[in-house]
Amino acid sequence: MNPMSSTKKVVGVIPARMQSSRFYGKPLAKILGKEMIQWVYEICMGCKNLKDVYVATDHKDIQKFCEAKKMRYIMTSPQHRNCSERSNEVCQKVGADYVVEIQGDEPTLLSQDLDDFIEGAFTFKQFDVVTQYANITEAQAHDPQIVKLVVGPDNKALFFSRSCIPHNFKNQKPKYYKQVGLYLWPAAAIRRFSQTPKGYLESIEDTHMLRLIEYGFDVRLVYTKIDTVGVDVPENITQAEEFLRKRQHSIVKI
Repeated sequence: MNPMSSTKKVVGVIPARMQSSRFYGKPLAKILGKEMIQWVYEICMGCKNLKDVYVATDHKDIQKFCEAKKMRYIMTSPQHRNCSERSNEVCQKVGADYVVEIQGDEPTLLSQDLDDFIEGAFTFKQFDVVTQYANITEAQAHDPQIVKLVVGPDNKALFFSRSCIPHNFKNQKPKYYKQVGLYLWPAAAIRRFSQTPKGYLESIEDTHMLRLIEYGFDVRLVYTKIDTVGVDVPENITQAEEFLRKRQHSIVKI
């Protein structure tokens, strides 16, 4: 049965932590005068396919901000090794059947983009997790802040890396793809992931998607043509603001 037409509980979780090694305090960084976590929360609240939305955090400053803005939140353990482990704690606490994990550093998404991703994910009959990917340029493929991926048959993920993959050894002009910060997990799969030891490759590249590859999780991919600007480092704030200004200007012109 397709959960989109059933009584299954699909909730959105926005992991938010202050102690990012690349950008301390990122969730509360302002973009066009509004905190980034609020941008993402409002995007999720506009999504028709989510039953509930929660910010998942272990920091009192984010807790206070959520309370001030009347945003739902759940305090989680500070011991989690990554965002998906934090999302798993919320999943178990609220009794969700599926969790849609939305990275708190994706302020340029639209609610419709999120709906399209969820509907695309549920076209797969079976999966442990579904994530999203988009085209990037060769120059972007060499940026270690961007996680790249290789797509296999049936839109199955073969590998993730901060390096440029696939390597253009034969000079054949390959397509390059980045991972977009969206995940859809069945409750049992995200629980199993959270109980799985940190992987060797994950430790080297600092992306927990490699734990999935190392331990044989069934990772599926939904393609998007929608361009977004993720905020990994402080310099990305200016890029995100420019992107949002251009989009607002184009809407006004229409």
